[in-house]
Amino acid sequence: MKTDVFGLTINYKSWDKKQALPLYVAGNYEIDEAIVSNNRFIVMSPIGDLPTLPAMKKHIEKIQKIDDVPVAFYLKNLSDFRRKGMLESNIPFMTEKQVFLPFIGTLLMEEKNNALYKEKFMFSTQQLFLMYLYNRQNKLYVANVGKKLPYSAMTLSRAVKQLEASDLFLVYKDGVNKVIESKYDRRELFERAKPFLLDPVRKYGYIEKSRIDENMVLASESALAKNSMLNPSK
Repeated sequence: MKTDVFGLTINYKSWDKKQALPLYVAGNYEIDEAIVSNNRFIVMSPIGDLPTLPAMKKHIEKIQKIDDVPVAFYLKNLSDFRRKGMLESNIPFMTEKQVFLPFIGTLLMEEKNNALYKEKFMFSTQQLFLMYLYNRQNKLYVANVGKKLPYSAMTLSRAVKQLEASDLFLVYKDGVNKVIESKYDRRELFERAKPFLLDPVRKYGYIEKSRIDENMVLASESALAKNSMLNPSK
């Protein structure tokens, strides 16, 4: 397969060493071999959510232990925040409108879109979303939110813009006050918002059952099973 990106002709073919990767890497990406300007490199396209920057670095290391060539990520959308992080971490990437391939030179094009607001919610946005969800009123006044959440006016403004860009909310003025109002009832709103929500779990770990003591607190399905008729997870 051949594509043209900003005048760069990139030839793709299947990477024949994918079976040597751990399943958690191989199962989460489409992986191809690419050649541009006589430079061979590997292109990783996430199948699901975009991994964290530390995870991306580890996945690059896994690839390079098998095939010692540069690795780049192909992404459909890239927020300004994530782009800045990848540039600072020197992680190569390509989108339809941006390219950063430091091993052959750098070429970037500014994306004039709301990609920032179409990925996962920022932490501040998720707090604002939850405040709306648990609020009994259909309208949430931003001025009142600013008195309750510990964010600057700029951070709160970005959170409001991200809610609006998710296409789940209407944002408008009521006199001089800015108002947030959902397009859906709360149950449907929650279901539609799931793809945008951040997972509060940052790290998983496993221990032997024999090492569990009374000072440890059950969580997730185990806690639910203890307090309900649900069978505990295997």
